[in-house]
Amino acid sequence: MPGYRLEGSFIEACDCYTVCPCWVDDDPDEGHCTGLIAWVLDPGSEIDGVDVSGCTVVSVSTHVGNRRVTGTATVLFVDEEASKKQFKALRQAFAGRLSGPLAGLATVSGEVIAEEQARITITERRARWSVEVVRDGGSSAVRASGTPRVFEDATRPLVLQATALSPELGVPEEPAESAGVTAQAGEGLTVRVGELPGGFVQVTGRSGMRGRFGYAHPRRPAVRAGEKVAAGNGRG
Repeated sequence: MPGYRLEGSFIEACDCYTVCPCWVDDDPDEGHCTGLIAWVLDPGSEIDGVDVSGCTVVSVSTHVGNRRVTGTATVLFVDEEASKKQFKALRQAFAGRLSGPLAGLATVSGEVIAEEQARITITERRARWSVEVVRDGGSSAVRASGTPRVFEDATRPLVLQATALSPELGVPEEPAESAGVTAQAGEGLTVRVGELPGGFVQVTGRSGMRGRFGYAHPRRPAVRAGEKVAAGNGRG
């Protein structure tokens, strides 16, 4: 059975307000949600022996109503610098097709209707961040940017812990510096993904989240047929 060990950071942004209701398992603002999740993989990340350190993945999704009830449609982008082996491993992982804790991503991605490589640029300068996905041919599929959401008279941004999405997105519960997700004030979000219903969005001042993620699933050696029979015969 394939195993994996993935760690890194993610950025989430969508066209909902303040905090996307998906984080608390509620219906999206205005009855629909279009957004993205961008993952950046740390050194040491691997999937079934394939080193995916430094790779980036972006999923762009849409859904109407509560995502757990109505389902989600997703287009998955993998960094164009990824090799064929890395691309295959990453699309399996982030579409939620592997067993173990990564399987929870299937409830976030829903129906993955397309998987492709693209030029992905993720920048983080001090508190500000930006994400851009450019498809083959030069068309921009995604542009998003934002900063931590700090409320009036507060000195630190809003941090949410134990959210509805935390287990599926692999948000660690500890140590304290990695636990929880930090709410973001989206400066701008543009999505142009024609394969998705509602996949054309251009908004400002919406929501986002940033946090750490981690998934670990040990590789299990295949058991030969003869060994299975032997184990079965050994029962009392």
